[in-house]
Amino acid sequence: MISRPSIRRIRPVKAAAVFAALALAACTGQPGTPVAPGSYPPNTPLGGTCKAGFYTCQLPTATPLGAPCSCPGLGAASYGRVYLK
Repeated sequence: MISRPSIRRIRPVKAAAVFAALALAACTGQPGTPVAPGSYPPNTPLGGTCKAGFYTCQLPTATPLGAPCSCPGLGAASYGRVYLK
């Protein structure tokens, strides 16, 4: 008799959560209020990361710290603030 190694089954909900996290890992966020480069005062601290609740994403351009931004989420975008990288 040949014995088969036990294969651990992954629950569908857990598998979907892992897939969603991996799919959103490389997403690009959007600045909430687009600010043209050079239109903010000199020496304004800039950031490139949007932290929106559960989601964290990179912004395509440097944006003033604390400005509103959004990260794509499952079903709807999540809104947050710009932080340093």
